[in-house]
Amino acid sequence: MRMTTQGLRTSVLALSLSLTSLFAPQAQAAVDSLQLIPRPASVTYGSGTLRLPRTLRLSSGVPSLLRDGLRQQAFSITPIKGRTQAVITTHLDPTISGLEGYRLEVNKQGVSLSARDEAGLRQGTQTLLQLTAQYGQALPYLSITDSARMPYRGVMLDVSRHFMKRDMILRLLDEMARYKLNRFHWHLVDGGGWRFPSEKYPLLTKKAAFRTVSDWDQWWQKDRRFVDEGTPNSYGGYYSREDIRAVVTHAARLGITVIPEIELPGHSNEIFSAYPELSCLGSWAFENSDVCIGNEKTFTFFEDILDEVMALFPSKYIHIGGDEASMRHWSKCPKCQARMKNEGLKDDHALQSYMIRRIEKYLNSKGRKLIGWDEILMGGLAPDATVMSWRGEEGGIQAAKEGHDVILTPSSHVYLDLYQRESDHEPRANGGFIPLEKVYAYNPMPKALTPEEGKHVLGVQANLWTEYVLNEPHAEYMLFPRILALAEVAWTPQALRKYPDFLSRVNYHVPALKKRGINVYPLRRIAALSEVDTVQHLVSVCLESERPKADIRYTTDGTEPTAQSPRYAGTPLTSRDSLTITARLFEGKQVVEAVPTITFRTDYHKAIGKQITYNNCTWNERYPAGGTHALIDGVRGTPTYLDGRWQGFTSPMDVTIDLGAVMELRHIFAKFMQERVQWVYMPGDVEILLSEDGVNFRSVARQQTRTSEDIYQPVFETFSFPMKEQARYIRLKASNNRSAGHFIFCDEIIVH
Repeated sequence: MRMTTQGLRTSVLALSLSLTSLFAPQAQAAVDSLQLIPRPASVTYGSGTLRLPRTLRLSSGVPSLLRDGLRQQAFSITPIKGRTQAVITTHLDPTISGLEGYRLEVNKQGVSLSARDEAGLRQGTQTLLQLTAQYGQALPYLSITDSARMPYRGVMLDVSRHFMKRDMILRLLDEMARYKLNRFHWHLVDGGGWRFPSEKYPLLTKKAAFRTVSDWDQWWQKDRRFVDEGTPNSYGGYYSREDIRAVVTHAARLGITVIPEIELPGHSNEIFSAYPELSCLGSWAFENSDVCIGNEKTFTFFEDILDEVMALFPSKYIHIGGDEASMRHWSKCPKCQARMKNEGLKDDHALQSYMIRRIEKYLNSKGRKLIGWDEILMGGLAPDATVMSWRGEEGGIQAAKEGHDVILTPSSHVYLDLYQRESDHEPRANGGFIPLEKVYAYNPMPKALTPEEGKHVLGVQANLWTEYVLNEPHAEYMLFPRILALAEVAWTPQALRKYPDFLSRVNYHVPALKKRGINVYPLRRIAALSEVDTVQHLVSVCLESERPKADIRYTTDGTEPTAQSPRYAGTPLTSRDSLTITARLFEGKQVVEAVPTITFRTDYHKAIGKQITYNNCTWNERYPAGGTHALIDGVRGTPTYLDGRWQGFTSPMDVTIDLGAVMELRHIFAKFMQERVQWVYMPGDVEILLSEDGVNFRSVARQQTRTSEDIYQPVFETFSFPMKEQARYIRLKASNNRSAGHFIFCDEIIVH
């Protein structure tokens, strides 16, 4: 959108009705129900309502986004005639402060939208369109002053593992713009398939864009071979140059920058199906995913590809991946070893850094900048590189302290391929658990940075990897509404963000997204949060749902809740023994069918507060949970091992609990989890041994796991040991017969 610079460059959206009747006082709108996402920095309410007619007369200078958006809301647009007074005006005002800042005023004079630049006008336009979508023709009097918290507000979509069609990308861009997200990171190539149309290397799309198997596990674990384009029943696809131009053009109109990613040096096994000479082995191999850095043809290839990429993508930034290189073959490759010797490179990390630096220099020579995942820090960071920190915030913090720009995208909070509620009744996901609330809780400004260092944090990005996201509707289900939470994280001042307020507003937007054809996750989670009081010797449970206006009804006898069951009113449910809660959502007397029933059990058991000893084993340093007492603290783990409650072991687990005195034992439970895609497996078996003196133990029970390793969803298995025994010491041993790097996770050991 381009505008002239005459005066304040005023554009006019005029109405054909007389102002006398138009601005007659109306009943005040329900301004306390303002449903804007993201929340503006400042809203001041007036007293009154502006009534808009359905037919709007429009001058030629009004932004097309506003004109088209009003048409989509069933307003009619006709040209301005005569001296009709303006009701909606837009203009640029350089005195407005803030990044992408704008001011929107609705009063008896009409609607005035002013902004410091065109980006601000676009953001103000989206706010105005949200207002008209909510209130229709009756806009409340108000004044909004707003600007962006962070310049980079991104969403990444992986289209390599599963190809996503152009129409879905365009639809995603529309929604991103609606919620003020302004960077689309397009993960175009990876081991799952090459999707970028290269004219110089046409075999990439002919031989590396299609496979015969759509199921990721079946293909990746057992095959990894591609088939030629046109092979019957082949699965995959790639974009035409026209597809890319259409996406880039549409994004630019919406104020979104499209950042392409071309992976190197790892995640490149698809390349070898077309050009095997670029691998260290010189041929395709099942576990060969790194390009040969010692081969000069590798650099010619990537420079040619990047030239084609830069011809289609005007983005200042080009993403080059840089993550998870296996480095498996470099140490045995004569060409790579010669490169290391000639360049004085001490190890494989330095060899990777050599490639990153060389590619960055090439991009810089073309006026572009390099972004890479945080592994590009290893071996030394390229001089002008921007780091995308995904393995927590540590890489981003290090880069910012060294003076490099950073985009935070930690897998703990913004990886949207993880489940958004408990895995039962949900489509397959990549394990883990990141509900809406966790996305919203993220603050992308690490406390470890000084204010000056914090200036290097450009923003935040959510990522959707698609190993287990099979198609466009599934992708939308994983993205929405979690990217609305991300939008508010990135746009709204931290001090103004409150999850209950956001949750109320997002419940308004979910039906609107569905009406626009988005396959949105329908907010279907009930959460049970437990606490342990070791002074009063009781457990308490609070219930929450993602639909605050619905009633939670529950039972404690194991029966299915009905409309006559007790309504949860916010007071914790307590017990000095065991408590089983079954809960369901109701709207009035009708059950909310989209929300499944949940059952939650907690106990104040005999091991809480007692001593526990780890016998020649310790937890993995990355997964300590609560430390020494995590296994018997009475606080149950949630559906993800990333919650800080599950204790992880890469060795066999062997612990002894001292109850303090000999007592009767009726039942011992131990809960474990399996999440195969994250290398978390059930123990092969669990054994219980008892002792009165802590020295002489007798084995009283052993159980093998009932969980198959072939189950891809997260699985929770409770090993149950009923007994009639007496003992002071309980020893629990859980086997882990797998190779290094495979985990078992436990929480909790319960003793009755």
